[in-house]
Amino acid sequence: MKISVVIATYNRATLLDECLSHLARQQFERGDEIIIVDNGSTDATPAIVQRHRNTIGVPLHFLEEPRPGKSNALARGLAIAGGDIVAFTDDDVDVDDLWLAAIRKQMSDTDVALVGGRVTPRFEARTPWWLPLRDGYGRLAAPLALLDYGSEPAELGARTFLGANLAVRRSVLERIGGFAPHLGKLRGTLLSGEDDEFCRRVQAAGFRARYCPDLRVRHFVPASRMRLGYFLSWFFWSGITNAALDEDVRTRRGGLFGLPLYFVRRFVAGVVGCPIAALTGNRAAALDMAMNAAVAAGYAAKCWGFVTLEPAPQPITAGDAA
Repeated sequence: MKISVVIATYNRATLLDECLSHLARQQFERGDEIIIVDNGSTDATPAIVQRHRNTIGVPLHFLEEPRPGKSNALARGLAIAGGDIVAFTDDDVDVDDLWLAAIRKQMSDTDVALVGGRVTPRFEARTPWWLPLRDGYGRLAAPLALLDYGSEPAELGARTFLGANLAVRRSVLERIGGFAPHLGKLRGTLLSGEDDEFCRRVQAAGFRARYCPDLRVRHFVPASRMRLGYFLSWFFWSGITNAALDEDVRTRRGGLFGLPLYFVRRFVAGVVGCPIAALTGNRAAALDMAMNAAVAAGYAAKCWGFVTLEPAPQPITAGDAA
């Protein structure tokens, strides 16, 4: 079982250095490879990759993708990936020492097409009072790209994996395509729907997706992401992302000029209820209502044409030429 590890990177040389140091500890097997795709970095990224070529016991490929966007960079990597399994992580992630071993164990079940696991935090700074992260993390973990579905293996179902920690069979990629470029992370936006859309598409095609708690990585969370302004922006863009995902469904429903009525109710309840909850000392409820209003505003912005995204192209598949 050969595994291709694909990582997109952009101006994170220091974090990529740490990421590759952890990957070097894996239990590699013959035929494994690592593919780094530089999405326009201007820092020391090429030098970092070159240095690690001497420490990692498998081929380490370095590609460049000039088109901005994480999905475009991943597509570039998929075009040359030769593994039976393609594993994805990010340049600001430290994988567990047994990460590849856990992937091999799960993929030994030939009925499983897609696996993913926990993404725990490495905080740059102390978390603020309004950011309680308990077991399972909850809703406020989403802007920080954290995930924990519990200590027991389970079917994925309606949930999603994160691109920081998932692996898929190459044969499935060749059949359904890769990540949707129009929903991928793009500079100047907080789009974040490519992972969700991919997981939906895999399961809609009849393939099995499995959550594996032993598949663990740690994600670096910078202090800049632990601010209320960032969270409000993220949930606003989450609304935009969900509107794009729901586009086909929404055209078949009524609502307020195409906007589902439950989003109208969420926005009104958030705008009215947030200050009331804050004045009465219920800060948790105030925060939740503010996030609801932000999601609804983003959904409306996309639905009513105030925000436009690139049209959905056919994703590049693993079988396409580089």
